[in-house]
Amino acid sequence: MTDWRQRVREHLEGCELPGSRREEVICELAAHLEEAYEDARLRGLAEEAAAQLALQEVADWRVLAAEICRAKTEEDFMNHRTRSLWLPALTTLLAASVSLMVTQFLGMQPRVVWVGKMGMTFYWAWLATLPLFGAFGASLSRRAQGPTRVRLAAGLSPALVMLIVMCLILPWGLAIDGWDFLRLVGFGLGLVNWVAIPGVALLVGALPFLRGVQAGDV
Repeated sequence: MTDWRQRVREHLEGCELPGSRREEVICELAAHLEEAYEDARLRGLAEEAAAQLALQEVADWRVLAAEICRAKTEEDFMNHRTRSLWLPALTTLLAASVSLMVTQFLGMQPRVVWVGKMGMTFYWAWLATLPLFGAFGASLSRRAQGPTRVRLAAGLSPALVMLIVMCLILPWGLAIDGWDFLRLVGFGLGLVNWVAIPGVALLVGALPFLRGVQAGDV
């Protein structure tokens, strides 16, 4: 019975691979060669002939090992980005959105502050929950060992998404309705109302989790 791991290990003897990756690469190549070997055996080849045919699958061991190692590194990077940014950010965004919906569903009326003829609406009960969500998002990112800027983005994701949405709406509105000073003023007040103030509330909660990752955080 061919020990494919040992054969691969011998072929990779001179290859420069990170110690943490070497066994992963060996296992993956061994599984691939064993599959090719079994396929050859099913076609009626003798053991030694099937083994030689399987080994011919690899033209350059160094190149193949480097490609597998690079692919695994990229995969790990994407998995880390998902765990440290996308999942915490989406969780924070969903929680803040549900909180606003519940506030409106319960009939809690917003406080309207008039700036000239333009009103700004403040759902104080909703704003009071945002520090909790900012803390939750940043802490999730911190547990996934996200760097400070990633934790900040995860904690502020509801405000950042609203900023993006409003910046997309403004050019569209100007293109349809034309330039108007009052419309720009209204846009600025909207930024304060739905981006700046919620962003500050989220930041208050996220701040304690922006420090360096502690030894116990995994």
